[in-house]
Amino acid sequence: MDARTPLLHDRQGLPVPIGSATVQDHPIFLRACHSPWSLINQSALTYIRAFIVAYLTAVGGMLIDFKLQRDDPHTNWRILWQFSSMSFLLMWLYHVTVFCWTFTHLYYPDIAADDRRWESILLRGMAPPVQTTHSRKRFYFSLFYTAVHVFTFMNTIIYWTVLVPQDHGHLPQSGSPSGHPVHDFFGDGWFKPFCIINQWGITTLIAMIEILGLNSIKRQVPVPSHIFGLMFLCAAYLGWAAFGKILTGHNAFFWMDPELVKYREVVAAYSAAFVSLGSGMFSFMYGLIGMRENLTKKESNGGPSGSGYTNRVPQAVPV
Repeated sequence: MDARTPLLHDRQGLPVPIGSATVQDHPIFLRACHSPWSLINQSALTYIRAFIVAYLTAVGGMLIDFKLQRDDPHTNWRILWQFSSMSFLLMWLYHVTVFCWTFTHLYYPDIAADDRRWESILLRGMAPPVQTTHSRKRFYFSLFYTAVHVFTFMNTIIYWTVLVPQDHGHLPQSGSPSGHPVHDFFGDGWFKPFCIINQWGITTLIAMIEILGLNSIKRQVPVPSHIFGLMFLCAAYLGWAAFGKILTGHNAFFWMDPELVKYREVVAAYSAAFVSLGSGMFSFMYGLIGMRENLTKKESNGGPSGSGYTNRVPQAVPV
């Protein structure tokens, strides 16, 4: 049974592991296509994922327009190096990917490998990858899945706890002309508040809904590899932002400017905190997945005969 074989029996639950020692009893790509909750069947999940992709695509265009309208002496290309842009792009790519997998997994589970029609070639490209026992694809996607959501959490935390209090966000504070920041924030129409709330709020809500309700991906293993991978990606982003500073003259964060924070040691301290925050948000995400696993286990144990609805489908070869 490979990653393209559908698991659509009865209430669309994932099969039970063959052995208790199995870590990822099914390919992670299939787990991304199945909600852990019996109320969300495959058809409903496909529609939910389609809505999220459409919503993120529409909001993405609005965010680009919002950022380009902001008064800034630097080139418009600066947004390519902003952490908020990177985190949103990664989230959009993730949801496009898992929507394609969920759609083909449900409606086109068996695509002939020798069919050379363009429709079949397209569907094979949209289908979940085949995962073999020794494949590294599982880890690479797991790291991608983790980075997408960790970066989203980091983006929100940094904005509301660091940038806004330091008057480097988009909210009027000490410079509020009327002395009422909230009134000034919503006084310029709906577009600016809508973009800010989506970029630094709704995306985090979507991430939590994805983790808790839209996939059955288990807690990350091995944990050290994911932590070191995240630390590397965080450090790589800082390098990318520094490269952007050379090309555009724009600093992705105010604390990356030695002239603004006065000392290079401060820049180093902020950079170390940025990388450490990635590990902290990984712990938060790991806890969310663990909570979801415990809750769905209780739901499963409450099914008929106490055995859980997932027992009604065939077992698969562990990977």
